[in-house]
Formats: sequence, C-alpha cells, structure tokens
Amino acid sequence: MTDDSPANGPGSGTNSARAVSEPGTKLSRGYVWLLRNGLYVEAGIAVTAIVVGTIALPFLVFGTFVALGGEGSILAGGAIIAVICTALLLCLAVLLLVHGYLEATNHRVPFTGDGDARTLAVDGIRTTEMIAAGVFICGLAAALVLVAVRGEIPTALPFIVIVAAIAQSVAVLIHATGRAVSYLLRDG
Repeated sequence: MTDDSPANGPGSGTNSARAVSEPGTKLSRGYVWLLRNGLYVEAGIAVTAIVVGTIALPFLVFGTFVALGGEGSILAGGAIIAVICTALLLCLAVLLLVHGYLEATNHRVPFTGDGDARTLAVDGIRTTEMIAAGVFICGLAAALVLVAVRGEIPTALPFIVIVAAIAQSVAVLIHATGRAVSYLLRDG
C-alpha cells in the first residue's frame, strides 16, 4: 500500500487474489485499472459531492423558511439535490471500501511495512478513508432501518453520518493532494 499502483498487476501479493482473476482477463484488467486510477475517480466524486452538497445547503435552509409560509417547492428542490449528494457520497464510500480491499489483497495489510514516513502516511490516510466510508454506509443503513421500524432516528445518528461523509471526502482530497505533491517532488 505504499505506492497507490500495483507493481506486478493483480494477484501479485496473495494466492487468494490470484484465484479471483487470472492475468489478462477483463476482471484482472479492471483490478489493475482501479488500483492505478482509483484515487483520481475517488477525488472526482468527492469534489462533485462537495459542490452538489454546497449547492443543496442554501436551498434546504431557505426552503425551510419559505415552507413555513406554505411554499414547499424550494425545499423539495433542495431535498432532491441533497439526495443526489448522498448518492454520490454512497458511491464514493463503496468505491473506497472496494479500492482499500483490493490494495490489501494485492499488496499487503496496512501498517505491516517498513515503517517509513511515506508508508505510514499512505496507510493512515487509506485506513481513515475506509473507516469513514464504513461508518457512513453503516450509519445510512441504520437510519433506514430505524425509520422503517420505529419511524424516527436518534438525534446523534444524522450527526455521525454527516461527519463520516465529510471525513471521507476530506480524506480523499488530502490523499490526492499528497499523491500529487509526492509526484511533483519525485520528478522535480
């Protein structure tokens, strides 16, 4: 996990990864592509989700006040934009978990390497991304179950989901920035 791209393609680390896909198959090429380019896709989704969420916020706030007077169309528009943002964040969370799993199976488990600063930084940020993604997905699932069963959500749960959503997006952007800086310093 020290280099965000595989050295020898998928299956270079463990037998289980080799058993999943043989070199040269479409699945194998997909794994290699995701391991090499996943961070770019993750960063793009994170930026898009941040922009969409930023657009949704004023619609939701202003729409709430206008809805008190009986007009709910602005609030409904803001809610639709917020759902789009949530869907983007959910896609990001799933992608982060899949990417982290592929890195662990194709390279190694985090924090078991040589312990240099770059390895610890990459392992730490990837672990942070995966934890935030897991908390976000579990929080959304818990909210849906609680609404279906009890008809209400505990006060802390939306806060936890929002913090996890922000954390996963910020961690991805920090990871992408660190990788860009590392690339520039290596070539400079």
